[in-house]
Amino acid sequence: MAVSLACIGGRAAYHLLREGALLAERLGPQSTPFGDSQPVYRCESRFGEFLFLSRHGEAAYERTPTFVNFRANIFALKELGIRSIVSWSETRGISHNFTIGQYVIIDDLIDETVSRPQTFFENRGFGHIRQWPVFCPSLRAALKRTLSEEDCEFADRGVYVCVEGPRHETPAEARKYATYGGELLGQALAPEVFLARELQICYASLCYVGRYAEDGSNYRPFEDGRALDVTEERQRARMAVERMPRLLERFSDILPRTPGACHCESSMAGHIERGQLGPDWRTWFDDESEDLNPHEPEP
Repeated sequence: MAVSLACIGGRAAYHLLREGALLAERLGPQSTPFGDSQPVYRCESRFGEFLFLSRHGEAAYERTPTFVNFRANIFALKELGIRSIVSWSETRGISHNFTIGQYVIIDDLIDETVSRPQTFFENRGFGHIRQWPVFCPSLRAALKRTLSEEDCEFADRGVYVCVEGPRHETPAEARKYATYGGELLGQALAPEVFLARELQICYASLCYVGRYAEDGSNYRPFEDGRALDVTEERQRARMAVERMPRLLERFSDILPRTPGACHCESSMAGHIERGQLGPDWRTWFDDESEDLNPHEPEP
């Protein structure tokens, strides 16, 4: 049976690969019109197979989000037959309503990035796509059931602010994002979620809270009336990562039994109906392959 589910791993995903927490076959980087993707792995579980891609590197934190080739990663997964992507990444809590180590099924996003390619269709007039729901409701429902069955502490919604990085936020910036309605802060989900929408792939994100956003003091943050010890904070975040393989395995079982409630696979229907794009997504890039190649010409 063809593999249709992929996971894009965030910070510390390379630990799972290096330590053998995932039973995986390395397929390697995939060549695309946008350059090479990060290496892809084919993983086995009791409930089927899924692909795994570590966003930041496969041996260490080799690439900050600003320099991740998001287009190559999403294109490669689409070409490998993927229809659904669940990503995970560490976040910093702007709101202290979230606790360190808690999972959050993100439901909305504010994009504050400034220098990342935002579309597959540069200078082509495509990609005017409604961004609601921002994250696939079918995948989010499957994630909610997964976390419930695994008895995890989680929130089933949260507004993620994606900043450029690689630096962290200033205290004033954290306050600004809070006035926007932002609740969690990270650097990974944009433009990843928007690119998945352009290739008609279902996409959802499961984040975990690794720390709190900058508040301009050297005092430890409080939870439930007590100061949070740095050792405890790191342990909770580490445990959130270590549970990921089990959660992915459970998710791969639950997803096929989750009723479909999305229109992700028809997000480009308007362009197709107007004859601007063909029904086969591969033809969308046939005439542009040379122009899309980011490599410099030979001298």
